[in-house]
Amino acid sequence: MIRKATIGDIESIMGIVRSAQQALCELGIDQWQDGYPRIEDIDEDIRQGVGYIVTNGDYVLGYAAIVLAGEQAYEQIADLWRTSDKYVVVHRLCVDGSARRQGIALRLMQHAAHIAREHSISAFRIDTHKGNIRMLDMMQRLGFSHVGKIVYESGEREAYELNLDLSNTL
Repeated sequence: MIRKATIGDIESIMGIVRSAQQALCELGIDQWQDGYPRIEDIDEDIRQGVGYIVTNGDYVLGYAAIVLAGEQAYEQIADLWRTSDKYVVVHRLCVDGSARRQGIALRLMQHAAHIAREHSISAFRIDTHKGNIRMLDMMQRLGFSHVGKIVYESGEREAYELNLDLSNTL
């Protein structure tokens, strides 16, 4: 089941975040190795109503922030985006180590696409580290197109987009 995260879910979500940080470290990726996302980031997602979890009973399997309000960093490449100004973006997508390769991340991406469509939004944008092979593989399978590079304080990220009106994968 996918539902909005609550304050009571924070401990479980942070366990998943730590698992994801460890997995990225094992891949030799510096993404999320600076303490991000912090508990304050997850708390703010929940308070803004953009934090979502996948559950199996009481067990939290995955987390993502599904945001319709845009991403300021994406303005760095404003002239490169091919889709409309309104878009959905997914941040902080992570899956519990015991649940990887079971389609949890895909379910969260599908949920983001569903939310976008409910708001008449056809553009889906996302970014990740160039070494995050799991995320890059999923985006390729879903038909996302590479747009360019954006820079956060924590480093460069590869930016991707998908036109949901033309997608047969989401």
